Amino acid sequence: PGARNRHLDATLELLRISQAFILIFGGVVIYYASKSYHRTRSRSMILLAIGFAFVTVGAVLAGALFELMNVDLVTVETIQAASQAVGFFILVYSLAVTKD
Repeated sequence: PGARNRHLDATLELLRISQAFILIFGGVVIYYASKSYHRTRSRSMILLAIGFAFVTVGAVLAGALFELMNVDLVTVETIQAASQAVGFFILVYSLAVTKD
């Protein structure tokens, strides 16, 4: 039991650190894509920002629900996966379909 708890604690800590990096780097990408949109008025840039916002917010929301509201892991992973799927769809759309 002791080794298992230490492993779980280490895994949760790694998850928290990973979520923090997703928030930081996702925020940076959103910032630069938004800045580019304001400079160029490129539709693909605003969609890129929105896509990364879904990916980033989904990860952060899942972590917050798990850590702060004790929502079960399957539910938070489902929320995160759905948000990421929407975000990646928007990213693909912004890169492959939009024509500025």
